[in-house]
Amino acid sequence: PEDVLAAKNAEDEVQWSFLDLSIKGHYSHHFTKYLKDRDVYPEMNEEDLHYLKENHPDFIGVNYYASCTVRTKYPEDECTRMPPFYISDQFYVVNNEKLKPTEWMHFGIDPDGLYIGIRNLYDRYELPMIITENGMAYTDKIEEDGSINDIYRIDYLTKHINQCYKLIEEGYPLFGYCPWSFLDVVSSHEGFNKRYGLVYVDRTNRDVKSCARIKKNSFYWYKNVIKNNGFKGE
Repeated sequence: PEDVLAAKNAEDEVQWSFLDLSIKGHYSHHFTKYLKDRDVYPEMNEEDLHYLKENHPDFIGVNYYASCTVRTKYPEDECTRMPPFYISDQFYVVNNEKLKPTEWMHFGIDPDGLYIGIRNLYDRYELPMIITENGMAYTDKIEEDGSINDIYRIDYLTKHINQCYKLIEEGYPLFGYCPWSFLDVVSSHEGFNKRYGLVYVDRTNRDVKSCARIKKNSFYWYKNVIKNNGFKGE
């Protein structure tokens, strides 16, 4: 039960707090008290409250890469290596032993988490949704023939798009999907070592080289997904 409560608190603090304020106009009762007890509740004037009450978004954009697993927090838990948004006295982030981590996807790959997350979002807010980011990070390599055979990325995207299809079949208003990313881009900490793109950018962190664009196998695969509006012929 303590771990279940920690998971609920983690959702409240890391996810619902932002959406509750922008969609409902207020935090949950629990998170409101949590902030006030620590004297960090944001100051709001009457104009703020008016806009929070009267203005609401038309839809929700969802960035999803992997699920996150937590348990209850113990005094001896060490948190200095965690990103700031994962440091809390309400929960402690742990590895999910049911999922296998990859080179850059340290929490493992969990397409079911996308399905569960979208259901939770709709049950709470009842707004249409679009997947604004979803992708597989890897240190891609150019083969001798000049190709980039990123079958791992195709497998990742296939599994997650299938979850989107499942949601649409069940009637959830999921109106769009955007893979991350079209081109390899600079990651905040890992630079160009960590690549998400459907198109390879030929450079390293220290050597700009030609910055040539090389279409990965996932590019041609996703082109056909768009053309066929699904996985027909794959």
